Amino acid sequence: MLKDRWDGFTASEQKIAHYLLHNIRDLPFETAASLSKRVGVSPMTVGRFLRTLGYDGLNELKEALRGDGSWRHLYKEPEQPKDTDAVAAHLQSEIRALTDVHALVGTKEWKSVTKLLMTADRVSVASFQHAAFLAEGFAKTLEHLRPRVSFHSGNDGAYIDMLLDSTRNSCVVLLDMRRYFKQFRVLAEEVAARGIPLVMITDTDCYWARDLTPHVLMIRPSWVWHSYSAYTTLFSLLATSFVQEMGEEVMERLGDVNELRQKLVGYLGTGVREPSASVGKRKPKKPS
Repeated sequence: MLKDRWDGFTASEQKIAHYLLHNIRDLPFETAASLSKRVGVSPMTVGRFLRTLGYDGLNELKEALRGDGSWRHLYKEPEQPKDTDAVAAHLQSEIRALTDVHALVGTKEWKSVTKLLMTADRVSVASFQHAAFLAEGFAKTLEHLRPRVSFHSGNDGAYIDMLLDSTRNSCVVLLDMRRYFKQFRVLAEEVAARGIPLVMITDTDCYWARDLTPHVLMIRPSWVWHSYSAYTTLFSLLATSFVQEMGEEVMERLGDVNELRQKLVGYLGTGVREPSASVGKRKPKKPS
């Protein structure tokens, strides 16, 4: 019901709907007051929203869910696997995450993010702590596909290039997950306040992301806290969409990049053993 009616919700209603969609197992412990506090709207807004869904209030919604057995598994915390089942459980978790990521391709949000990455006059990418290497890798990939891409570590303490030099024609990409660093939200709010187009790549628990930007790509959290495969797959799919949209222009740039690398650094040929400095060059064999 929430997904079907999503486009007709107001911004405040979308905040409530987002919280309900991703925190259903916590609903039995909520009141209208606590729910409104978590979401950041008034209790009256929560009550009015529930009435538009056909419920007199939160208690009636709880009763409706209690009577529907198909929802009961959502009220239980997932059991942690035993050691003997850990590998199989890890595989299933990875498969679910990758399936979710592939389902994002072609959505309205996916198209808007891809368009921003293609058309912005510059793209600035930033992340924090244990996720920083993901964002830096994405920036390096994007650098092959388009000009003026940079990764920002924040070591200068002010994100000068990203905040002062970006314009309304630029794009900032921020990545974080799980227990979000305070810096993540503070920086996202600063980017939004300056009117710089913002892309947020995060997990589905980050309910406040859509308050700041419509360009949000969300991944369902995995119980495997150290697994990043869903994010790397998302970056790979974004690069693929970029290449498909830009076509020949991207291929020419990739060709120029490879030509420069070959000229300045060089590649080792696959399966070819490079001669040492003391060995002269061999003459090529004549074709038989």
